[in-house]
Amino acid sequence: MTVSNNQIKLINSLHSKKGRIDNNLFLVEGEKGIRELLESTFQIEFIVLNSKEINSNLNVRNTPIYFESESNVIKYSSLSTNEYGFAIVKSQLFNHNDFDFTSGYTVVLDGVRDPGNLGTIIRICDWYGINQLVCSSDTTEFYNPKVVSASMGSFHRIKFLYVDISDFLNQFHDISIIGASLEGENLHQYVFPSTGFIVFGNESAGIRDQVKYALTEQVKIPSWGKAESLNVAISAGIILDNIRRPN
Repeated sequence: MTVSNNQIKLINSLHSKKGRIDNNLFLVEGEKGIRELLESTFQIEFIVLNSKEINSNLNVRNTPIYFESESNVIKYSSLSTNEYGFAIVKSQLFNHNDFDFTSGYTVVLDGVRDPGNLGTIIRICDWYGINQLVCSSDTTEFYNPKVVSASMGSFHRIKFLYVDISDFLNQFHDISIIGASLEGENLHQYVFPSTGFIVFGNESAGIRDQVKYALTEQVKIPSWGKAESLNVAISAGIILDNIRRPN
């Protein structure tokens, strides 16, 4: 069974942010993402696989599955390296009631624009058991195919909100709001509280000034070399690792 013309139009529409928002659907591409997806609570509309995978052991349950030539899979996919297949998935949206900001840590992203960085940060959060992400409105879209792909399946374990970061953080007066900044205290000498927000800024500009006003503390990763800065996803990994180290 192959996909219909209307399904092809739908798939193509999901290559754009507008199409994903209008249809409340997104793409999960590649074997790793699809296998992770099948273990999640996401509603899958249908799956398209390379016809070479017709004997695949995927546990798709009642999900419709279509088989296409390898060239068509690549043609319909948003990722040129995807030869395996993809799934059409219902978006999950969250609100404040889905979050608990009074225990553990929440990662906050202020203007992170690169999809690869966001996807990697999602994967890092999942690795360190942090499942809450709050993003500024100009942070790249969570369901962008490149974000989903870079998360390596971790996207389905992370709750997310898009908000005005300044307004959001100013609601909290009894919780530490810690910014990653070159102006901060040495990370290796800082003792992290048991609960808090950890804020990461834009790849080139860092945390914007109006968000800095909401910070209660700042930390920096010490440097021994001459590099001007670190990639935001690498910084997130280093800082989250320090949060998880026992005091």
